[in-house]
Amino acid sequence: MLIGLVAIIGLVAGVALDALIGRLAWPSPDGPPEEERTITDAPVLAAEAGALVVASEGSHWQRRLLVMAVTAGFFALVAIRYDGAMELAIVTAYVCVLLVCAGTDLISYRVPNVVTYPAIVGAIVVGALMPDADILEVLAGGALTGGVLLVPSLITGGIGMGMGDVKLAAFVGLAIGFTHAAPAMLIMAIGGGVVATFLLVTGLRKKGEPIPYAPFISAGGIAVLFWQGAAFVSL
Repeated sequence: MLIGLVAIIGLVAGVALDALIGRLAWPSPDGPPEEERTITDAPVLAAEAGALVVASEGSHWQRRLLVMAVTAGFFALVAIRYDGAMELAIVTAYVCVLLVCAGTDLISYRVPNVVTYPAIVGAIVVGALMPDADILEVLAGGALTGGVLLVPSLITGGIGMGMGDVKLAAFVGLAIGFTHAAPAMLIMAIGGGVVATFLLVTGLRKKGEPIPYAPFISAGGIAVLFWQGAAFVSL
């Protein structure tokens, strides 16, 4: 009963997340409508290096249905893996942050600060207030994951690894804690490496062209949330 209810809530949340992704991906009111944007718009409209911009965004309704389905599925998994209303609320909020950032990075070179900054603050507050959380463990996790991605971002000047990716990775570390950070980073590295290799081999991307990394950061964070737990509770 609870799993089904949470999944239904996820469907409704998916509608809101889809609208948020569309709004944050293309925040300029002067640009073309969301459905009409193409890869030629990318150099002007990109805010964060690292996204794979496809030829067109495709059907608005197809994207909405996909976001709804994914959100509902993840919400149901949260209900299966976590107990208690507070745990459910926090972890579903974490999942929403990761889905939005992955979506905006995929379609428009953006990992929006308006999402990552409040998420970072929220994860720190959760780490400080939840009874089973250790704030030092939380802060160490954020420092580790954010610091690891900060190095290539500084070296490349934000080309290929933007500061938006760094902030999202820091949030993931704060959300899952230092103990769980290594598996998340391993998933990020393997996923990003495999996809980058595939894109280069198939010619879909040329050497030096940006590839989105937020989806892999989000995948690592979500996988660990369902596998090992969050900073405030282990599974």
